[in-house]
Amino acid sequence: MRSLIILVALCGYSLCQFSKTGQNNIVDAHNKLRSSIAKGTYIARGTKKPAGSNILKIKWDKTVAASAQSFANKCPTGHSKGTGYGENLYWRWSTSSPKDLNEFGLRASDAWSSEFGKYGWKTNKMDRALFGSGVGHATQMAWANTGGIGCGVKNCGKDKTKNGMYKVVVVCQYKGPGNYMGQDIYKSGKTCSSCPSKTKCEKSTGLCV
Repeated sequence: MRSLIILVALCGYSLCQFSKTGQNNIVDAHNKLRSSIAKGTYIARGTKKPAGSNILKIKWDKTVAASAQSFANKCPTGHSKGTGYGENLYWRWSTSSPKDLNEFGLRASDAWSSEFGKYGWKTNKMDRALFGSGVGHATQMAWANTGGIGCGVKNCGKDKTKNGMYKVVVVCQYKGPGNYMGQDIYKSGKTCSSCPSKTKCEKSTGLCV
């Protein structure tokens, strides 16, 4: 199946088109990345990153998911404004109508996280050079203080601007948002040694829960 991918960075069942399995796949993909960083085993384009001491484990948030699905239903071409959440967007075009929208949550997550491998990750402090290097989706996925995620997906039908190919959009929003200029993506140090108050270390993942 011929396809074209474009990326852009920054529930009740009726409100969320991702099934429970689809939701879990998205959350697991995010926490896999975060756990690898927390444990100090993550390698970004040949460079091993220092362990993280304060990285939260991400959980699915129904309120955030409802917001993301509402925006996805508009088949957006750019970011939302004023939600108070962080946001990653993903589009995919294909020659045939998709049968299962759940697959696109994992496709989106894998595409975003792959930015670290493609472009590298030279500094742990967010600045315009880092954000502009093409890793803005991945840094939001890895942002230590982000504890909640909710995503929406929409089959937008045939897109006249892409020769009638079928368009699917994925919107993931994050509570709290990341990519703040001048702030660290996470705090380097012994795994879990600086977990926020009211959280504790989950030894199996190295994340704060």
